[in-house]
Amino acid sequence: MPAALIKRVGEVAIYDLLGSQDEARIEKMLGLYQKLFPQYQHYVPRMRRRAEFENEHRAGHVVHYWLIEVNGSAAGIRTFRYLRNRHCGLAHSLAVDPKYRKVQVGERRLAVFMIYECLAQIIRDAEARGDAPALGMVNEVEPSALMEHYIRNGLTQLPVQYVEPIFPPEAPGRSRAEELAQAHFSPMRMGFLPNPNSAVKTYSREQIASFVQAFLVDHYGLPQNHPVVLQVINSISVERGI
Repeated sequence: MPAALIKRVGEVAIYDLLGSQDEARIEKMLGLYQKLFPQYQHYVPRMRRRAEFENEHRAGHVVHYWLIEVNGSAAGIRTFRYLRNRHCGLAHSLAVDPKYRKVQVGERRLAVFMIYECLAQIIRDAEARGDAPALGMVNEVEPSALMEHYIRNGLTQLPVQYVEPIFPPEAPGRSRAEELAQAHFSPMRMGFLPNPNSAVKTYSREQIASFVQAFLVDHYGLPQNHPVVLQVINSISVERGI
C-alpha cells in the first residue's frame, strides 16, 4: 500500500510512512537518516521495525515518519509524535538533503515549511481524537547556532538545562534496564513552537517540567525518579512562567 499523501504544494509532497508497507519510500527515508544523522545510524533497525506498525501502535502516542519529496526525489525527513496525555507534540528528527535546502515553499525554506506542517499535524491529531487543543511542539535542539535559527522562525528556547539520552546499539538478549544503564547523555537545548490557536499563552514551571517528562519519561522510557530526569527538572530557571 502506498504511503499516505499528507500534503502537496507544487513540486513538494509530504508522505506519512507508518503502517504503509511502502518499502521504497521507507528505505529512502532510512537512507536519508543514515546519511544526515551518521551518529545515530544504530537506531535504523529500530526505525525500520517501527515503520511496520500504524501510527498508534503505542497507546497514547500518535507517531509520524514523514518523507518529503521534491519532484519525486527524496529531499527530507521528519519524525515526530503527538502525546495525548501531555497535550503536546515531540519533534525528533528533521533533516533536508543539502541539495534541497534552498527550495522555497511559499515564503518559507523547505525545512521551516516542514516545521510548521509538523505543528499543523499534531493540532489535527488532537482535534481528530476530541482532545483539548495541543499546546504546541517541543523540540530537542543541538546546542549551536541552530537554536538561533529556530528562534528567528518562531520557536521559544525553554529555560532548562536539558540532555538527550543516547542509547547503545541493539544487542540480542539485552533488557531495557540494561540499555538504560548503558545510555549516556548529550547536552541539548529545548525549544517550543506554540499552537497559535491555544488559549494557553504562558507556560509555567510545572508545564515546562511536563514537556521535559514527555521526552525523557514518555518517549525515552527513563523512570520518573531517574537522577537525570530530576536533575533536568531542577534546572528549570523560571517560577512564574514564560
